[in-house]
Amino acid sequence: MKRHALALLAGVGLLLLFFHKLALSNLILARGDVFLYFYPYWRAAAAALRAGRVPLWNPYLFMGAPFLANSQAGFFYPLNWPLWWLLPTPYAVSAAIVLHLGIAGIGVYLAARRLLHLSPLAAWLSAVLFALGGYLTAQVEHVNQLQGLAWLPWFLVALTPSPRWSGWRRALAVAALFALQLLAGHTQTAFITGVGLGLWLVGRWLWNDRRQTQQALLALLPGALFALLLAAVQLLPTLELARLSSRQGGLPFAEVISFSWHPLLLARSLLPAYGQSLFTEYTAFLPLTVWLLVIVAIGWSWQNRAAHPQTIPLVWLLLLAALLALGQFTPLYWALARLPGFNLFRVPARWLVWAALAAALLAGQTWQLLADARPIARRWWWMGSASLLLLMGWGALSVVLSRWLPIGPEAPPETPAPLTWMGWLLELTLAALLLWLAQRFPTRRWLAALLSLLLAALYLSSRSQPYNNLTAPAAVFDRRPPVARLQALSPCPTTPAACPAPPDRFLSLSHIFFDLGDQAELDTIYGDQLPASARYDYTIAAKQQEILAPNLSLLFDLAAVDGFDGGVLPLASYSETVKGILPAGETAADGRLRERLAAIPPAAWLDIFQARYVITDKVGDEWRQGVFFDMQHPRAVAPDAPLTVPHLPDFPAAELWLLAESGSGVVSVALADGRQLSAPPQPVSDGLWRVNWQTPTQVVSITLVAVADEPWRVAALTLVNPQDETFHSLVPAPFRLIYSGDVKIYEKLDVLPRAFLVSDWQWQPNIPAAVAAMQSPAFSPRRQAVLVGAPPPGFPSPAPANGAAIGAATITAYEPERVVIQVATSAPALLILSDAAYPGWTAAIDGQETPILTANAMFRALLFPPGDHQITLHFRPATYLLGRWLSLLSWLILLLFSLIPRTVTPLPAPPH
Repeated sequence: MKRHALALLAGVGLLLLFFHKLALSNLILARGDVFLYFYPYWRAAAAALRAGRVPLWNPYLFMGAPFLANSQAGFFYPLNWPLWWLLPTPYAVSAAIVLHLGIAGIGVYLAARRLLHLSPLAAWLSAVLFALGGYLTAQVEHVNQLQGLAWLPWFLVALTPSPRWSGWRRALAVAALFALQLLAGHTQTAFITGVGLGLWLVGRWLWNDRRQTQQALLALLPGALFALLLAAVQLLPTLELARLSSRQGGLPFAEVISFSWHPLLLARSLLPAYGQSLFTEYTAFLPLTVWLLVIVAIGWSWQNRAAHPQTIPLVWLLLLAALLALGQFTPLYWALARLPGFNLFRVPARWLVWAALAAALLAGQTWQLLADARPIARRWWWMGSASLLLLMGWGALSVVLSRWLPIGPEAPPETPAPLTWMGWLLELTLAALLLWLAQRFPTRRWLAALLSLLLAALYLSSRSQPYNNLTAPAAVFDRRPPVARLQALSPCPTTPAACPAPPDRFLSLSHIFFDLGDQAELDTIYGDQLPASARYDYTIAAKQQEILAPNLSLLFDLAAVDGFDGGVLPLASYSETVKGILPAGETAADGRLRERLAAIPPAAWLDIFQARYVITDKVGDEWRQGVFFDMQHPRAVAPDAPLTVPHLPDFPAAELWLLAESGSGVVSVALADGRQLSAPPQPVSDGLWRVNWQTPTQVVSITLVAVADEPWRVAALTLVNPQDETFHSLVPAPFRLIYSGDVKIYEKLDVLPRAFLVSDWQWQPNIPAAVAAMQSPAFSPRRQAVLVGAPPPGFPSPAPANGAAIGAATITAYEPERVVIQVATSAPALLILSDAAYPGWTAAIDGQETPILTANAMFRALLFPPGDHQITLHFRPATYLLGRWLSLLSWLILLLFSLIPRTVTPLPAPPH
């Protein structure tokens, strides 16, 4: 017991050494999925937990979407709750990372002890190599994946025979482990675990005791089935969401094989690098000393397979996992990618986790042989050294070969740096010398030196891993000005969670190609506190906050039109609906719109989405002759479609400058001194026109009208005062500029409210047909609605009001899972609530339950008779209600059975 305690303390100390920045400082991760996905979702989940609420619905992303059913939030994962309750979100993530690396290490230690019967030191080494090796530590940005992978080695513990564990106890342990993986929210990890365990058991069947393999199968299969009940509270809502997801039915083949482990990346993936890094999905490095131990273990295991059959299944597992990770580069995966299960996930490189675990255990096995002074044939050492030299050469040759076999933009070719070459050669030379001395003169000091060498190589090569790129907490906790501006405009800026009205939505179209206006100030503040890489991460995080990148609205209780997800979201209805504003042939499979939109969508679609605010940057704006032009609102002015400017600044101007294709129109200007001017613009230079009224005067109104049959294309307008060389750019109707800094925020002045009434509607059979009808120029969301499906029996025909007001709808209570609306109408009307329709929403009009229709492709609608009414909508998905009881009963059964006294059954002595 003392040796185990020392191993635990040493492991914790090493973990804190490797992760000292993350665990022992106030610095945080502010990059990648951690910043753009897990911080927003964990912050929302923590807020719900503290409020005593199960977050079933998410009103802030995708115009409404399920929250709990999106398993990646991991709301019911038990280890998240204390972290969410006690720590601010960034530090909860940091704590979860360190905690689960520790869980993974303990699992490997126990597996090495039980499966391979290794000494505490050899088992400790295996634990260190898996928990702190390249593969697992590269996954820190994929928090839920890391949480699931941490339990992977524990399956080997549960499925290896023990005198203290009967068959049904092992089955319950397997069930609990699978349930933890599923509740952590990364379903692919559970799938990889299950398939990998199956491959390992096949190896055991072929080379080991078949009786024990049968016992393991009898524990694995019932345990996996019982895990479905334990995790039903998460699984049933997720399965319902998957049925309605844009990824329903599986991924396209090209996406399934995306991010395969490229053969040209073998050296960069497996060998340590110094000052260089690789795309995290392909990272699986271990010190050269470790790979030498692994190769020797493979040869020794095959040579002694009769006497020591327990290691051969690990060799089998390592090789098969590496083969699966190659994905599209092996014919095997081309067949597997079309099978159920495999066709649901991308990134075949993630199979490397089993190779990483097997390699760690095999390295521990060779260490045990060295510690026991067991003879090892020299040819295995020579073969290992030669293999590593060949792999090092492959690393250099792959750069040349990449000219004909492209690798991909996520991992561009890179020659090993001189420092990396030096590290390789030095480590391999010292390892060979120490191994020779350890076998020639078997004393502990040579093994101690070898252990120090491989730990030093592991530590130094891991300094370029993402978990070392930490930045100041202000990257999350400070509010950038655009965020503060939108929060101030929300109905309840100080109490958004208890607001009776929903926040108006925004649509962000900005990229992060601009420079921060306060960059010099940030460099002054952090220049002597943070390295250049950390300041870079801070800058990128600040830019992401400026543009309110997808999902960040969850951090600030702001409502976005879009979002970002690589799992079961977005809904298929969302993906089909937004095709109405995307270029032909474009899709938003992951939900993001800004990368696919070149301009602000038409005003009618902003009304449909209830998008009051639009965020853009200034990168596309122009300066002409010292005058700034806002290029975000080009217009095609026609005789029956004039251009007006609804919001004019308090600015005395003498000229109006225009960027336009021609001067084929008339500009009418009303001035504060009573003057009226109506004249065609005069040319200034190519594409630049102006209208002059001599004396600088406050402008009251501006109207542009085309005089030709063809549209007059006007790109931008700016008021100019030539006397003091000042100017003020203008924004045409229906927008006004409400914020201008590093980015700009426009407000659509006449946007439709979240809930409104129409008196005219039409039916379309499905969502694509509805979107096509909404794209018609004759469609007006202010007067009409497009209902999806077939009209129910007795459903009334519309009675268009021809522009007359038919009533009003007022939201009086708005919570994620409950909405109350007061409606007053003088005629039968259709209420449109611009929140996504989804199973589980119920509605009652004056206490009488009524069906919810789908309108305008994805939103909720209800038919109202004349009069004053109150409607209450609740979100109570049956899948959650059923899953809650199934999980509760299943965990109670698990608890009761675990309390039954254990019966100790002696096992045969292990081979030595």
